[in-house]
Amino acid sequence: MKDLYYILGTDCDCTTAELNAAYKKLARKLQPDERDPDHFLEDHFKEITEAYQVLSDPDQRRKYDIAYKKNYQRRLYYFKIKHLNVAATLALLLFTGLFGWYVMKLLSGGNKQKRVVTATTITQTPAIVPQPAVHHKKKHKTKIEAPLVNQSKILAKDTVIHHSIKREPPFVSKQVIAKKDTNQSLLSPSTYSTYLQANATGVIYLHESPNYTSAVLSKIPDHSKVTVVEKDRQFYKVLFEGQIGYVPKWTVANP
Repeated sequence: MKDLYYILGTDCDCTTAELNAAYKKLARKLQPDERDPDHFLEDHFKEITEAYQVLSDPDQRRKYDIAYKKNYQRRLYYFKIKHLNVAATLALLLFTGLFGWYVMKLLSGGNKQKRVVTATTITQTPAIVPQPAVHHKKKHKTKIEAPLVNQSKILAKDTVIHHSIKREPPFVSKQVIAKKDTNQSLLSPSTYSTYLQANATGVIYLHESPNYTSAVLSKIPDHSKVTVVEKDRQFYKVLFEGQIGYVPKWTVANP
């Protein structure tokens, strides 16, 4: 909708005299010249003439003022709604960004905490190393029997009698002998010797049974030579320095 008051250069509450004066002033400036026609001036002159015809008539001016006021209120409403929509969109984007940043911070913090706990658990949890069996040797007391004294011979009081004591060989535990015999009996013709390959830790655990949660018998250094006694899907039964246990299959070179 055209703003007729703006076209004539007057206010919306101007009087009839102010309206006539404004139209006459513009008409003198925009009066088209028949010798040198100017389409821009002609169109502008027609525009101010139409605006003056509407506003100079009281009935048409009253109708125009009502329509102009409604149109102004409608444009003002849409203007406010547009700015409110822009503000709401910006607020929503800001909230979404802050929420995403908060979620990413929580996730990264949880991963760091898990790594720290895992590393601390690995470093602080000592491996269960079995203590070697202590075999207590029994002390055998040697009974020294008094020599038979020949009644026919009476020894002098100052005579010193030297007795020879037979020393028995050192006591060997039957359990150690049985363990060595057992290890030798487990070595079947299908056994073979190979080397172990550890991961980044450089240590391989010898388990008591084919299970990661079983007790650890000892630690085997990387590239140690072992004897494979029995194969399984996930664990190999090996002999290392007199101990028989289980190691993961992936640690055995050329399984």
